Amino acid sequence: MDYKYIEQLLERYWACETSLQEEQILRTFFQQAEVPAYLMPYKAVFDVQQEQAAPALGEDFDARMLQMVEGETVKALPFGGAGRGAAWMSSWRPFYQAAGLVALILTIGMAAQRSFDGSEEPPQAQYAQIDSMENPVQEVTPLPEQQAALAVEQKDSMNLTR
Repeated sequence: MDYKYIEQLLERYWACETSLQEEQILRTFFQQAEVPAYLMPYKAVFDVQQEQAAPALGEDFDARMLQMVEGETVKALPFGGAGRGAAWMSSWRPFYQAAGLVALILTIGMAAQRSFDGSEEPPQAQYAQIDSMENPVQEVTPLPEQQAALAVEQKDSMNLTR
């Protein structure tokens, strides 16, 4: 028997150029019991397509689904989650809220205190560094003459920039 037409259809099928009718011809051909040996690898492709065809829903499908849904009762979970851990967490919730509020108030209070406290000088004017490692305690203590010299330098640098 001559299978040239089937071979041409297969070539067009792999190039995505076949119509729905031509694809149906291929499916019908490969459903036959006798398929030539050299075309057998393609038979598996069309057999899989046939098996994967969507099954049609029966007439009683809606009735069966309604029966399944009506038979089930759903118990609502308590607010805040389910299980033993959620109940434990919800009992500690007021304490967490209070701790968060205290932390917020302390943070705002400290920020306000720093911003309104005008007595602080910048750190570089407060502590002058001495280039001597003989006495480390003296290195971080401000000396009055060094503070005066720094103030004069800052005034001079401000006058130069104007």
